Amino acid sequence: MTQETPLKIAYLMKMRPEAMAFIPDDVEPIVLHTDEQGRYQAEALAALSEVEALVVSMEPANAQIMDACPRLRIIQRTGVGYETLDLAEAARRGIPCCNTPGVNREAVAEHAMALLLSLAKRLRESERQLRELNWVGSRAETAHAFELKGKTLGIVGLGNSGSSLAMRARAFEMHILYTDIREIEAAVVEAAGAREMPLAELLAAADVVSVNTNLNPSSRNIIDAAALARMKPGALLICCARGGVLDEAAVAAALHEGRLAAAGIDVFVDEPLLPDNPLLHTPNTLLTPHVAGSTAETTTRIYAWAHENVRRVLLRGERPQWVLNGV
Repeated sequence: MTQETPLKIAYLMKMRPEAMAFIPDDVEPIVLHTDEQGRYQAEALAALSEVEALVVSMEPANAQIMDACPRLRIIQRTGVGYETLDLAEAARRGIPCCNTPGVNREAVAEHAMALLLSLAKRLRESERQLRELNWVGSRAETAHAFELKGKTLGIVGLGNSGSSLAMRARAFEMHILYTDIREIEAAVVEAAGAREMPLAELLAAADVVSVNTNLNPSSRNIIDAAALARMKPGALLICCARGGVLDEAAVAAALHEGRLAAAGIDVFVDEPLLPDNPLLHTPNTLLTPHVAGSTAETTTRIYAWAHENVRRVLLRGERPQWVLNGV
């Protein structure tokens, strides 16, 4: 393929309409998404016969769509998580699946820190009462506020966002614990000022637990009722990781019962949120719509990295970066 020939890319972007502004001029795009049953419609799939790359947000890249793309050469995820990619099926067909690891690490860490500070200073409750002109009640929220200095932050997953969060928390003079199923490079641990500890011990020791792992078989529902029971009474929970790492019903119960003092959560099992999500009606909770990694800078960076990786394959015949399925 020459530089003058448009790149034929299909964008699976149901919840990312802003992404259309980042499609390069030399791309001939097709945009599609699943219906309410999670299936691609036949008329949409019929347009994919010439497509050589999929650029995927949170839509499924499965056998159904691969069947419709006989010329497909790369599946590129715009972000870090990849649970919607059928890695095994793509590998069977010889199609590399890639993500963009670390692309939003700073944004996610900053968002987690913002949630933690807001919860620690009771900003949501104080601001609500102030808007009701309850000056005394708003000021009284300080009785439940606390300083971060000297508190212990336990990080579940000291990868890109976890280590970035640790460095920010260290600046607040917090003590940093971490647990991870991988061996973390000594330089990363040293820069974070972190100490490794088994998960059960970390939960019992931490004043604040932040979940920063990706979603995999060992991390699904890693914070369940048993894990919550191990946590300090009155601890805080932060999660800017992936939907599915929290048992949402168990977290909601712990908040209602006061065993958790507060929670800041950015990711959910079902997105967009459904009306029956138990976290919608919990006290002392800050919820955000899976935007921890979304800033002007990261959005620009994500699509630049994704398109450059596609170009490596389609234009230069090179092996892509960040291959997830060994192809």
